[in-house]
Amino acid sequence: MKYNPLFFVLAFFIYLTSANAQSTAPYLVKGTLMDSISRKPIEFATIGILNSEKKIVALTYSDENGVFKSADLSAGSYFLNLTFLGYASKNIPFSVSPESPVVETGMLYLKPEARQLNAVTVTGTRQLVEQQPGMLIYNAEKDISNQGGTAADVLRKAPILNVDAAGNVTMRGNSNLRILINGKYSGQMARSAADALNMMPANSIKSVEVITSPSARYDAEGAAGVINIITKKGQQKVSGTVEAVAGNLEQAVNPRISINRDQWTISSYLHIHRFRNREEVTLDRLTFENGAKTGRIQQDVVRDNGKPHGSGDLQIEFTPNAANLFHFSANGWLGNWPDNSEQHNRRFAADETILEDFRQNVTTQSPHRGIDLNLGYTHKFKKPGEELYLMAQHTNSADDYDYDARQTNADRTLMYREVNENRNANREWTFQTDYILPFSASGKHALESGAKLILRDNRSTYQVQARSDANPAQLVPVTSRSDRFQYTQNVAAAYSQVKFKGQNGWALHAGMRLEGTFLNGRQQNLNTTFSNDFWNVVPSATLFKKLNASNNVALSYTKRISRPSIWDLNPNRNAQDPKNIVIGNPSLRPEEVNQVELTYALQTDADFFLNASLFGRETNNSIESVVQIDPAGIATITRQNLASNQQYGINLSTSLSLLPGWKVNSNANVRYARFRSGALAISNDGLAWGINVNSSWKLPNHFSVQAYTDYDARSVTLQGYKGDWFYYSFSAKKELPTRKLTVTLTTVSPFGSYRAQTEFMRATDFESTVRNRYLMRSVRLSLNWEFGSIFKTGSGRKITNDDQKNTKGGGS
Repeated sequence: MKYNPLFFVLAFFIYLTSANAQSTAPYLVKGTLMDSISRKPIEFATIGILNSEKKIVALTYSDENGVFKSADLSAGSYFLNLTFLGYASKNIPFSVSPESPVVETGMLYLKPEARQLNAVTVTGTRQLVEQQPGMLIYNAEKDISNQGGTAADVLRKAPILNVDAAGNVTMRGNSNLRILINGKYSGQMARSAADALNMMPANSIKSVEVITSPSARYDAEGAAGVINIITKKGQQKVSGTVEAVAGNLEQAVNPRISINRDQWTISSYLHIHRFRNREEVTLDRLTFENGAKTGRIQQDVVRDNGKPHGSGDLQIEFTPNAANLFHFSANGWLGNWPDNSEQHNRRFAADETILEDFRQNVTTQSPHRGIDLNLGYTHKFKKPGEELYLMAQHTNSADDYDYDARQTNADRTLMYREVNENRNANREWTFQTDYILPFSASGKHALESGAKLILRDNRSTYQVQARSDANPAQLVPVTSRSDRFQYTQNVAAAYSQVKFKGQNGWALHAGMRLEGTFLNGRQQNLNTTFSNDFWNVVPSATLFKKLNASNNVALSYTKRISRPSIWDLNPNRNAQDPKNIVIGNPSLRPEEVNQVELTYALQTDADFFLNASLFGRETNNSIESVVQIDPAGIATITRQNLASNQQYGINLSTSLSLLPGWKVNSNANVRYARFRSGALAISNDGLAWGINVNSSWKLPNHFSVQAYTDYDARSVTLQGYKGDWFYYSFSAKKELPTRKLTVTLTTVSPFGSYRAQTEFMRATDFESTVRNRYLMRSVRLSLNWEFGSIFKTGSGRKITNDDQKNTKGGGS
């Protein structure tokens, strides 16, 4: 008899929860935590329930409205211990009994505080990794090795995530995820997440939220999940930092400032950065016909590029009173991301007789610039928890990519030259509204609904010139490869979700999202058009059970979709590598993903944290990179809906203190992946696993050191596998509190200049092995001067356009 694996997951969940169902008494303490000066709610504050011996018996957190509740009590006397970074802590006594089982504290106010003791700022401490309902939070500001780095370095150490040498992020082996900044969409991320992460300084990041099962509030896009990067925001009247970074592979200057004046809060950061990216690639490709070898291609490529860029962010909040909040933000970026290369290409016959031997030098220009403008309004009604949000966003960006490829023979004589000029422009408007209606004054049950409209207009004009006769220096237009591609994508969405909090630690979040997508495209010169309209119903649900003060389990289900991006659709033929042609596919359709997850979390007052997740994911109509080989051995790479895949696995994240001052956190994952394509007659499956360990020591005299290592084993793909990967770094930090100066020295891969990774692909007519070597050995020195005082996160809700698949082809 064949059983559905979901049956066993559900049975295990019921077993865990029923074992504790009878042990929890129906006592409750609840209240609302507020800032004593601004009268704003304090979210994510820690509320400890202490017994008469001042030991923690329960632990909870305030939500986005400052509301907290805890039912992990029995009859007796307790203390509420209220703490949050930058505020004076407070202890409040209370008692519960069968006669008075519910205690409502009402509004509780914490006073902002920055105490100085021998010129040392006293602040609270937080775990490096924390558990919140539906997410894991990585407190990046507590990780010393992030000093002087970029957002890519930060995400590399976050739980469940993996980041390769190029900055590409995956979650459980899937790159189809959404990356948000303070809960909002960024045009930088839509263009290229890897590039955008390298444009964001690590010292501007407070924390990273890793959301594996997004609710109906989030756009349906993002099969793997959602990453929300929370930036720092000043709390004092004037506060900020200035960071300077110098190293052999990167240099940067990162100033940041925040000003608070009565009802106004203004914060801004600037990032000026240059880094060097060098890689060496060797390709060996065998071609076959009816099982017999027909030829071989060998290619050696060296890429060595400096990439200067900058970005800036400005946020303004105006709070005229406790019921209204206005928010404006602007984020701009510009830079150049060249992909220059030197190639040596050889083609051999079946008997290894050489048929071609030429070199190609490719010079590229990849200037880009853009700006996001956001405007938001929040209104809080008299009824606690009832809120209305109105938001609008405009994105305007240009992303060009030009290459000049010159082929020469053994005598360095020019044989062929090709110039491809590609101009890309994107205009986008987004309008969004959300409304939260509590069903009761306690806020235990609530309905949240919203609507969203996205209007996108993308244009790509590409012109190709080439010549290969006796005078290749005189270029001739190639009209068959020149065109103007216009693409519009409009999305209309609405959602509703309910939140119920029951007795004995039970909670249910369930919702439904309806999204309509309307696509239109046109190639002007070819006079061809396409259109595609479709609707998606996206359900999601999470069943949560708090077992006791330290343990909880959750079972969640979500459905996601992945729309192709402009980079997937653009039909411009990128031939800067003559043996590997990349071309977009305007006929792509969205893929659909169903995911179920069972999570267990343990967090104790003994500085120990554990999160374990069992997950299963099935993707239909999967968008995959497909490689096809012609008789000359030339590969054409495009994206197609020709496969499905299933993945099952487990993630473990833990954090603990081995000795006073010595902390260790680690993430491990094991997953099984299975790919199927009937159209290509391909079947591939296998196990993959990975582990990372981050260890830090606090030493006397304000010194601290840290070591980090990450290993990811080989993982399968549709047509082959991707080889293992190893990364490690060491950091040392010295704090000078009287001068508010921090000096950090970080080295990556000090015992080897290059790190290698192999990719293998196979089909009936070819086998291809690509050996990549990335220059990783680096040393960087970071000087960070802080003025003012502590930083906190922003409070305004912002637009999250997380609905496109972030995939950029090789410059197309």
